[in-house]
Amino acid sequence: MDRARVAMAGLNRRTFLALSAAAGLSVATGCKGPEAEALKAKAQGRSQIGEDPLDLDAATSIGSKTTIGNTESILVSGVGLVYGLQGTGSSAPPGGWRMMLEESLKRMPGMTGIKQMLDDPGKSTSLVLVSALVPPGARKGDPIDVQITLPDESKTTSLKGGRLLQCELFNTDTTGNLKSLVHEGKATGPSGELRKGDRWAVAEGTVLAGQFIPTSGSGAIETDADGQPMFKVGKIWGGAKVVKPRQYFLLINSGSQSPQMAASLAERLNSTFHATTEPNLKVADAKTRELILLNVPLAYRNNHYRFLLVARQIPVLPAAGDSMYRKRLEEELLDPATALTAAVKLEALGTSSMRALRVGLESPSPWVRFAAGEALTYLGQTDGAAELAKLAETHPALRAPALKALAAMDDAACTDRLAELTGSSDPSLRYGAFIALRLADENNSTARGVLVNNSFWLHQLAPGSAPMIHLTTDRRCEIVLFGDAPKLRGPFTLPVGSEFTVSVPAAGSEATVTRIVKVKNDLEEKKVVCKTTALAEVLLAIGRLGGGYAEGVELIRRADRGQVLSAAVVVDAVPSELNIKQLADFARTDPTLTRANTEVVKAGVVRPELDVAGFDLPSNAPEVEAPVVAAPVRPPLNREPGRIFGKRHDAPPPADPGVVPAGGQ
Repeated sequence: MDRARVAMAGLNRRTFLALSAAAGLSVATGCKGPEAEALKAKAQGRSQIGEDPLDLDAATSIGSKTTIGNTESILVSGVGLVYGLQGTGSSAPPGGWRMMLEESLKRMPGMTGIKQMLDDPGKSTSLVLVSALVPPGARKGDPIDVQITLPDESKTTSLKGGRLLQCELFNTDTTGNLKSLVHEGKATGPSGELRKGDRWAVAEGTVLAGQFIPTSGSGAIETDADGQPMFKVGKIWGGAKVVKPRQYFLLINSGSQSPQMAASLAERLNSTFHATTEPNLKVADAKTRELILLNVPLAYRNNHYRFLLVARQIPVLPAAGDSMYRKRLEEELLDPATALTAAVKLEALGTSSMRALRVGLESPSPWVRFAAGEALTYLGQTDGAAELAKLAETHPALRAPALKALAAMDDAACTDRLAELTGSSDPSLRYGAFIALRLADENNSTARGVLVNNSFWLHQLAPGSAPMIHLTTDRRCEIVLFGDAPKLRGPFTLPVGSEFTVSVPAAGSEATVTRIVKVKNDLEEKKVVCKTTALAEVLLAIGRLGGGYAEGVELIRRADRGQVLSAAVVVDAVPSELNIKQLADFARTDPTLTRANTEVVKAGVVRPELDVAGFDLPSNAPEVEAPVVAAPVRPPLNREPGRIFGKRHDAPPPADPGVVPAGGQ
């Protein structure tokens, strides 16, 4: 009787799965008609769901066996010296900061006259506090932004025009925290005392202070006794270089730790990503029975989150080509409500999923086409490039992830689409496309720029389109000129920094850049006359006279406020993005992306932190409150209480399966 019941249960399950697969395709695309039937026929080209000895629907993935480490940024800091100030600096105040700076300067080769430098009577130097964030997954040589501040006791009035001397940046911790990490021995000193940690980065470069004053707003700028503005905080975009890699790692859960498990998981990661990384790079390296170091594959170099998300979805055991798990994912891909998660899981199965993903590109649903095109691109295929470019243009909610996917390859199928998008009228689309194009191939003829005086990059692209000037406040010193060459319109004379002047006469066709520098006790004037008033030519002239990014940005900001530019100035037009959980919620209820395209402006984030959304895929079903179930009825003892060898009670008759006891099963 029991065997018959088990057999019947198995038959019902297989029947149910087969019927579900057949019925699911009829609603997967969210539409009916010949197009849906054609997709259904393609997806059912192979045999229907049958018996599978390994149902990967419930199989363990790498994510269920491990935890990701090194997913947060590290704060690093140091004490530095800014020099080249025009009488706005001050002597380094006595105390711990000065002692640290003196020790740092003594270690520099050829450094002499340290005391005179720190107490310069001309007030050309200042002690500063330098800080930066080393992002997760950083590689050696990666640039990171630097922030410059003054200690409370400093008498420096402005950092504008200064330059940071090379400064080492370390992470720090308290002795109390360090003590908890030491297995043997004790940390010295009070538990709250700061201790210097590892050397993570080296910073130097021209300080930007005051160049990004808002053009509007009520915020007043602090001034000194002479009415001069005081800029006590500065930035250096990309001003520090990471000196050692900060790899992600997988920590195997305590119940699964063994050398065999570590080696097996590393092999699964390497075999899955082998087609999307450099030939000599191991994606995963099992170091111990519990630790696996990760290297981000080339295809994911600009989207670490996607790599970690996909890596966690790789099954511990390979999925066969005709497995029930794979077929269910192929069906879910064609349903807008489940397409995003299914595409990630298919991507985690590797290049064997390409055929199913190509079927998804033909779906009438933009959600399905996007999910399929994104996964294909990270698998090294260009089939979805044109579709991703189209979706980036028409759907702001999909713009950021679509552009990131296009940046994964330097193939012409992707870069040509990106170059076309730089001519758009939408600032975030054209600048986002420029970022993606530069990340895909920095030597691309469209994105390639000119390094001006080793200080900043000047890019000119998309001729024939509407002119636009773009400035950025993080990551990179660059000025990007879109469209027909922006020009300066006279008459005007603008002071730039403390030494430069730019002038254009009325109805003039030339611009003049002048620099006056003090040489000993005399003033020396240098001048460059530009043949046109094109902004690019004027910026290059500033560079030839020794100016840099600070002067270039200040010229553009002043010219914009004076309304003497022929193009609009846009700052940080980076596309906002929604995380995969937010997108999945919209995909279930917003088939045309009408609401999603509106909400991305309100709820979207520019360059979100890596682990904000977590590394688990969203559920395919909307979250519902779990019903309250009464505690199960405890079965009666089958012997008399307290009598181990007491008389056994007769077993009760089998319950009718159609009757549920009061209190639940």
